[in-house]
Amino acid sequence: MTISKTVSALSSSEIVLELKVIKAIFEPPVQALKATVTLKGGYTLQINESSGPDFRRYSYHLQKGDEMVKRWDNSPHWKDLKTFPYHVHQGNDMEPKESSEIFIEDILREVEKLLSSGM
Repeated sequence: MTISKTVSALSSSEIVLELKVIKAIFEPPVQALKATVTLKGGYTLQINESSGPDFRRYSYHLQKGDEMVKRWDNSPHWKDLKTFPYHVHQGNDMEPKESSEIFIEDILREVEKLLSSGM
């Protein structure tokens, strides 16, 4: 996914209250985005994405107030997971769980589920 598609998905989402782009790099063939997103329900999403022809790195850190809800990333440091390098950290649990590769649309759907459940 390109950075412009990520920004477009966030800009068109009904649950996004504010998108603050901290850093955006468009130097073909590499793109990078660092942003803070204020979401409905008191949620904040920190985004770090970078991609190029043969790589994609990401971290999506979702919190509510001062509490971490989840962080999805693909940092290659949990080699024992079946879904390596894809994983998710949940709440205060330091041990990651298996996860598939995640994109911003997946994160937005996850937050929509949290909002509809009253969380």
